[in-house]
Amino acid sequence: MRILSSGVYAACCCAVGMLWSCSESSSNDISAPESNLSSSDYQESSGAGEPSNTESPNSSSGNSSEHAEELSSAGSNSSAVNSGTSSTDKASSSSNRFHRNSSSSDNSGKSSAAQTNSSSSGNFTYISPANFADTVNGTVFNMVYVAGGNYTRGCDNCAEQDKIYESPSHKVTVSDYHIAPTEVTIGQWNAVMGGKKSAWESDKAPKIGVSWFDANNFACKLSQQTGHQYRLLTDGEWEFAARGGKDGVSDKFKFSGSNNVDDVAWYSENSGGKAHDVATKKPNKLGLYDMSGNSWEWVYDWLVAYTSGDKVNPVQLTGSGNKTRRGGSYGEPAEFARVSRRAIRSRDGAADMGFRLGMSAQLPPGMVSPCEAANPSAATCQGDKNRDCRLITAADEAWISDDYTVVIDENGVAAVSGFPNVSGQWYTLNNRSFNVVTKSGTKTYAYYVFSEDELTMISDDGIPYRLYRRASSESKNKVNLPTVSNPKTLQQLLAAVEPERLVSDEQIAHPDTSVRDPRIAAASGYTWFFDGRCCGGNHKYRFHLDKNGDAEFVVMDYDDTHHENILAKGRWFTVGNIGLHIIFNGKYYNYLYTAGERSMSFSEYMPAGPIFCHISFQSYERGDFRIFNKTLFDDKIKRPRGFNGEKPVYEAGDYQWGS
Repeated sequence: MRILSSGVYAACCCAVGMLWSCSESSSNDISAPESNLSSSDYQESSGAGEPSNTESPNSSSGNSSEHAEELSSAGSNSSAVNSGTSSTDKASSSSNRFHRNSSSSDNSGKSSAAQTNSSSSGNFTYISPANFADTVNGTVFNMVYVAGGNYTRGCDNCAEQDKIYESPSHKVTVSDYHIAPTEVTIGQWNAVMGGKKSAWESDKAPKIGVSWFDANNFACKLSQQTGHQYRLLTDGEWEFAARGGKDGVSDKFKFSGSNNVDDVAWYSENSGGKAHDVATKKPNKLGLYDMSGNSWEWVYDWLVAYTSGDKVNPVQLTGSGNKTRRGGSYGEPAEFARVSRRAIRSRDGAADMGFRLGMSAQLPPGMVSPCEAANPSAATCQGDKNRDCRLITAADEAWISDDYTVVIDENGVAAVSGFPNVSGQWYTLNNRSFNVVTKSGTKTYAYYVFSEDELTMISDDGIPYRLYRRASSESKNKVNLPTVSNPKTLQQLLAAVEPERLVSDEQIAHPDTSVRDPRIAAASGYTWFFDGRCCGGNHKYRFHLDKNGDAEFVVMDYDDTHHENILAKGRWFTVGNIGLHIIFNGKYYNYLYTAGERSMSFSEYMPAGPIFCHISFQSYERGDFRIFNKTLFDDKIKRPRGFNGEKPVYEAGDYQWGS
């Protein structure tokens, strides 16, 4: 087996807590023509145009000074060349694959000497320690110098539902870096990416509706045009700056620059439901605007619960599927604008998602360059169509998460840690289902490959796996490949597969839209329901698959914004008992799914009984997984009832329909 090529991916995922996923999107994006149903993996271009030369300047300067002339000639402030990536790639000998080592050299954030840059996107200079500005196509990009220091990150006295991602509080030390005084504006975006604003937009409003990949792509292109390594901030850098840096942390403001939210933030109570021009509220002590409110801001880190130990330049490099967003937005309550508040977000983004630029002498430990982050590659490889060679691990490799380990051998045996561990011979069907044939039967997992070193799986009994290709020595849960006596050939394994699971490429490309897996069709008086509060989430989900072919996927908020949004609606059908598709006006929402039975209750949110699990792909937050329970449904008020069947989850009229 050998790697042939790489495709550009903009894959995304969303999970809540340590295991189960509950996305926070209210998007109802539908895409992909029927002809694209032939694979669960899709290539996507960045969509970036050439930079425009017609945009007017937009300084939004905060307290920063401009040194554009010095920068254009790499003047005396250029003290270091930025390392393009601080991750280490090493080849796996038996499969000719590459996996990224999650360890990294220490990053001090300061340098007076040249650093070697291994990024393919070029060499970059770093300006320290002054404020400075770059100009691209007449548009100014100011950057504010932040002297390193330490502070207490997080919140121990916040609301109970926020503690999962804000506590325990702990000491964080960050090195020197630069930060933009405002969120990236529409004018700045268009100057770099070549877009044009709409008639109703302001050049000085934050650019929103941006995915995590979009934000990195912007930083990549800006870096290439200026010669300076722009990037996303880390979570630790973001909160330090929001608190006002080392001179502001002692103020202990609830919001960035004030305890009065109206002084510093546009939020749901004062925004009129829209974003406002940046820098129209008061700045914090560093001269930074809108770090509370206006638009949510991406940071680099995955969203994972804090630990109590002291940390130096921390970066969370792996997680359960969500990146971290900070600062609240024009559409969120004031509580979301607190300096310590963190929220989940699939990398696909949301309508109110923006970002703010950072820069430092070196990339923080383990962070890859924005050009690589924007365009992760998913390798294609040469091998048997029923043994997806993208999954195969070398002798020194495994697919690893905090809770699980998966080893998949080229010779046809595999082992998966879990409850219990599963091992045996393996095969795949249509790059959608991974199957392990054990002594007691076949265990099936729906799977989605994001890139060479990121994978999502979900089992038929509802156990989700967010996995990263790593050195096997990093695994906390060791599994061993089995020795199979009298192994079957791959052809013998496939001969035992149920006929309804065997579909051709032609059937996938041109499916029979009348086929519906009876296991996931809603029984009379029931619906599929997922309560995200089980895992620290802010939403509940209903996925109703009527026997007559009507489908509706709805998200319901917990908070006081009172939204109920339709994520998918249309006619549903299934392909190979693994692909679920909802068709709407000739376009599709697409999911990989499994169906099974939970043998025992784990909590009120995860009762025993039938379950339906899915992974989104191609449209609407690819790679996101959710686990639904069979729940009583009141068709008159369109509300699921509590798991005991006595009360509706919400009383009728609590929610408004959205799109």
